[in-house]
Amino acid sequence: MIENMRKVLLYSMLSALILVSCENFKNYRLDGMWQLKTVEDVDGNINSIDTVFYGFQRECVFSYTSVPSLQFYPYYGYIDMPSDNIIHITMDRRWLHGGNLDKFLNYADWGNADENGRITFNIMKYDKSNLILSNSGNKKTFTFKKF
Repeated sequence: MIENMRKVLLYSMLSALILVSCENFKNYRLDGMWQLKTVEDVDGNINSIDTVFYGFQRECVFSYTSVPSLQFYPYYGYIDMPSDNIIHITMDRRWLHGGNLDKFLNYADWGNADENGRITFNIMKYDKSNLILSNSGNKKTFTFKKF
């Protein structure tokens, strides 16, 4: 477990260095590393998660996923916040394993993307240590803690 945490911290530092190059600063309020804690479906079933991390930095998003086989999957994309309670996330196909967006969306449990590869989330709650996103497409709610 300690070795996994070291790897997470290493990737967190690397993602911060990569993401700091983004130039547009309008999405600053979500900046930082967030650990996905739960995913709730439309029926109220809650799945606990502890191996998925997201880093938001200005216009960019970094996803880091650890799976039981001790493989690590980093993904990169872009965010846009047209309002205080909506966030669009578009994953960069160049950084997806094999460029397969559908595989990532299924793995991330995000549902379907629009024709541009963009997913829209509603920000249900945000404070300095908690973030709750709702995806109207697949009716799932994602709860994060600041890492």
